[in-house]
Amino acid sequence: MVIGESEHGLYLGDGHTKILLPNNQCPDDLLMRDWVEVFVYTDSEDRPVATLEKPYGVVGEFVCLRCVSVTKHGAFLNWGLAKDLFCPMREQEYTMLEGEDYVVRIYRDELTQRVVCSTKLKKFYSKDGGGLEVGQKVKMIVVDFTPHFIAVVIDDKVKGAIFPDEWHERLEYGEVRDAYVKSIREDGRVALSLRPQGFAGALNEKDRLLAALRENGGSLPVSDKSSPEEIQRRFGLSKGSFKKLIGNLYREGVIDIRNDEIRLLG
Repeated sequence: MVIGESEHGLYLGDGHTKILLPNNQCPDDLLMRDWVEVFVYTDSEDRPVATLEKPYGVVGEFVCLRCVSVTKHGAFLNWGLAKDLFCPMREQEYTMLEGEDYVVRIYRDELTQRVVCSTKLKKFYSKDGGGLEVGQKVKMIVVDFTPHFIAVVIDDKVKGAIFPDEWHERLEYGEVRDAYVKSIREDGRVALSLRPQGFAGALNEKDRLLAALRENGGSLPVSDKSSPEEIQRRFGLSKGSFKKLIGNLYREGVIDIRNDEIRLLG
């Protein structure tokens, strides 16, 4: 809430703290006792200051930011604010290069109390996803590509992986999107899918299957007798999910199922 003013801007307070919203951040229609949502950080002189701008990430989050300058002490990344976010040299897994994008974890340095970031991601996440449930919808960010899996961080807390049988669409480094817990191993390691799991997930593929049928003249050389490998290759679905999907379409009178093909009706 606006509680005062000065030549430098307006003072905001929540009953416990008072902070300055500089003149260049003050809307013309902001008045005394108005409520306003702001982000608080420290300026170039380490003074607390408020801004109406939204940063690309906050303390505790993994985000992908672009390096805008490099010094002997560390690198600065575009944070979406007037002040860039600092990544100390000691917190760089590999030496940063200007113009490159990096997935970082934003945190508050306990010694200086400054908000900084790190590319040494391993110390900020757990490998145990025991608190998750199969089928659960989560947020993920892509942090690495390997020959065998795509490494992600789940809900800013847990490491996960997307394996080749789920590589049905292109993912970019640093991309953030929704995903679904596919499995959790006994050791807590988590595998994700980009699609909902179970029958609900199969039904979400209905439009894609019908579009494929139309594009192929109304039929496809695949049925409930096809091999799991063929179904996986064509549709990225397990055989069980595919059978549920086409069975539902058959009962709706949309398709006919034959030994070696499915065909649109009507």
